[in-house]
Amino acid sequence: MKRKVTISLDIGGTWIKGAVIDCGILDKILESNSFTYFKTEAVGKAGSNLSQDAPVAVFIEALKELFSGILTTDMDICGVGISTAGVVNYEGSGIIFTAPHLSPLKDNSWIHWISEYLNTEVILVNDADAVAIGAASLGYLKGYKTVGIMPVGTGLGFTVWRNGRRWNPFFSYTLMGCISVPMGTYDQLASAVSFAKRHPEGDMHALFKDEKYAETTDLYLNNLVHVIQSSYYIYHTEEILLGGGLADAATAAGFPLAERLNVLLDKQPLLDGKKQRVRLLQEGNTLPLLGAALVGYGEAGVRGKKRRKNYDSFSTERAYDSSLNLGKMDSSKLIELFWKTEQEAGAALHHSIKDISDTADRIVSSLQTGGRLIYVGAGTSGRLAAIDTVELACTFGFPRDGVITLIAGGLADAAFDIEMNFEEDASAVPEMLIASVNKRDIVVGISVSGSAYYVQSALAYAKFIGAGSILIQEEADDGNNSFCDKVISLHTGGEVISGSTRMKAGTATKKVLNFLSTTTMIRLEKVHGIFMTNMECINEKLLLRAQHILMSLYNLPEKEALALLESTGNSLNEAIKLTDNSGSLS
Repeated sequence: MKRKVTISLDIGGTWIKGAVIDCGILDKILESNSFTYFKTEAVGKAGSNLSQDAPVAVFIEALKELFSGILTTDMDICGVGISTAGVVNYEGSGIIFTAPHLSPLKDNSWIHWISEYLNTEVILVNDADAVAIGAASLGYLKGYKTVGIMPVGTGLGFTVWRNGRRWNPFFSYTLMGCISVPMGTYDQLASAVSFAKRHPEGDMHALFKDEKYAETTDLYLNNLVHVIQSSYYIYHTEEILLGGGLADAATAAGFPLAERLNVLLDKQPLLDGKKQRVRLLQEGNTLPLLGAALVGYGEAGVRGKKRRKNYDSFSTERAYDSSLNLGKMDSSKLIELFWKTEQEAGAALHHSIKDISDTADRIVSSLQTGGRLIYVGAGTSGRLAAIDTVELACTFGFPRDGVITLIAGGLADAAFDIEMNFEEDASAVPEMLIASVNKRDIVVGISVSGSAYYVQSALAYAKFIGAGSILIQEEADDGNNSFCDKVISLHTGGEVISGSTRMKAGTATKKVLNFLSTTTMIRLEKVHGIFMTNMECINEKLLLRAQHILMSLYNLPEKEALALLESTGNSLNEAIKLTDNSGSLS
């Protein structure tokens, strides 16, 4: 019987590294968030033969050499993940641009060759993102904060993780290494390779170990601190995870790299007085291999789950009334029509009350056992989910890292732009891995038409790893949604403007999200009677609301209620606990 394995490649300017990893090992890592289980069946490397003028055929020969050393006939290859330098397109199918010496990689023929040679699909991921995925799988990326992941090797890789998601404001490429200052680019200043060249034999290990190179090492560390602090001013990174060949060398030498950098950071405080911290990713160059393997394995888990729909079958494209001539109607008639159809859409939700309440129960159970609520959507659906997410902390005091939204194309600019480059059709697997979605979580995908592959793939991945998977769509469940556990149907029918699901279906979607999250918060005891007693008092209106809630609950005079609230630092929940414990509840 053949062994199920995933092939992982890490492509650099000098070497291609490859690993064969048992799929069962990847299951254990995803379940435990532990590096303890990581081991490879085979590891190899070959010279990449990459240069600006090299034909892609030369690179393919290097791949053949690598595969000949790590592959055996008893392997059943589930998937292939490739970590590579350069900017990878959103769907992971090719490289947009890269350094001149890596330019042969932009010729996709090598990707097609691997797919045919190994008889499986291939997915690419930027090397810094691969490190982030590996780090996320080991539990490094948690909490409500902004983290810069910085693998340092031949160049300076960089990606940003913020509050559970990859973060790319303005659809930016996080090319920290390309920043230029009078002393050179950040790639040149921070490169581990350029640091190693300061040793006569290029021995970075010796630079860290030998005291006679202390001045050289100090100069390099100061340069690195400047790069790290720049990331704070650009991306507000509170923490830097340092990996790559630099981390490998420091770990092997027993050099306290993170501690030394943190001392330097303390000596050069940020302008706002805050502190950045550095943590060392001791797994070093193993992380891009692990991250790429997880992407390849995750994609294999959702393969075949994509549901393609013919345009004619889209219920969301049907017209509400094809006889209408909207351009001939005045504002009053239009708004009356919109009001009428919105009422109809709201009433139609009555058919889905049981599905909504069953889903709320599952969300409550998941959150009570340490899981999270993960919304996934594209376009308007994703934006509506993001609104629901952001309201839960201030309204109910729910932990901000307990519920997150993933939107096709990224969340950073969701208020300004809709996805423009087929992001809805791309896989969400890399985003799910970076968010560390696990079997304790419950994933609610929103795709009114039911056709967005970004949502389908997120739900299929959730199901693959044992997490809850719920789809919100317009039409009734026909039993063909193999990628999810349950469907909540909106039953909204055709739109006044044919296909514009931001109207009836959008309103119905917002209602369903409100029903789910509000029911969940009540069930989790975030409400006291009819009052939102865990809300955050962060403006004058909310302070007045909290004051009047105390007056209503305990029959307190206005001044006494205000004094009680102020005595707890404007924490309504603490004021209630204090009063309840004193036996003053009326």
